[in-house]
Amino acid sequence: MLKSLAICVLLWPVAALAELIAASSIYVVDGDTIDVQGDRFRLVGFDTPETYRPKCDFELALGRAATSRLWDLLGGVQRVDLIVLPGRDKYDRGLARLIVQQVDVADTLVSERLARPYDGGKRSGWCK
Repeated sequence: MLKSLAICVLLWPVAALAELIAASSIYVVDGDTIDVQGDRFRLVGFDTPETYRPKCDFELALGRAATSRLWDLLGGVQRVDLIVLPGRDKYDRGLARLIVQQVDVADTLVSERLARPYDGGKRSGWCK
């Protein structure tokens, strides 16, 4: 019985706040960072190339493409789901998932090769 209870507790989802918001209320900072009414969020599950202090021209170009694609995804809809997760990143940004038309933007950007899967820790460079 205790073993079953321990497994249930470990598998129980972490509390998250899901909210349906107007897509127009989102400002895209870069491919994996957004501002929503003054609050900044790091979108989780993926990493896009840097547009601020990129290490090479390729990283800058791909980072701009990822940022543009995120703007495009938001431009085609009225409302999106923002799932705010507990915790903050090392830059004190909130953590969130952004769902557009029932698809996580992480999945879209990764499938289009504008991002890589990322679950924390050291990130790989984008420059060749």
